[in-house]
Amino acid sequence: MPGGLLEISPVERGVVSIFGVRSGLFVAMNSKGKLYGSTHFNDECKFKEILLPNNYNAYESRIYPGMYIALSKNGRTKKGNKVSPTMTVTHFLPRI
Repeated sequence: MPGGLLEISPVERGVVSIFGVRSGLFVAMNSKGKLYGSTHFNDECKFKEILLPNNYNAYESRIYPGMYIALSKNGRTKKGNKVSPTMTVTHFLPRI
């Protein structure tokens, strides 16, 4: 059964990493905008956390600007180079 707790941690000012507690993997994005799980923390695991005007957050790749984490309505990942922060597939509830 997929799912689980994601741990969002600050890496530097305005930049976070996202870690799957159960899987032990970091969320990462390659140069083609594909999300994958990485066992080791690297530059592809860094995301700029952006507060949107509607009070949701978007996560943009730190090393591949213009590529965003996105989930379709059925929970599948979408390629980061095919979306923009104006699309709701990139909107996530902010951390508390």
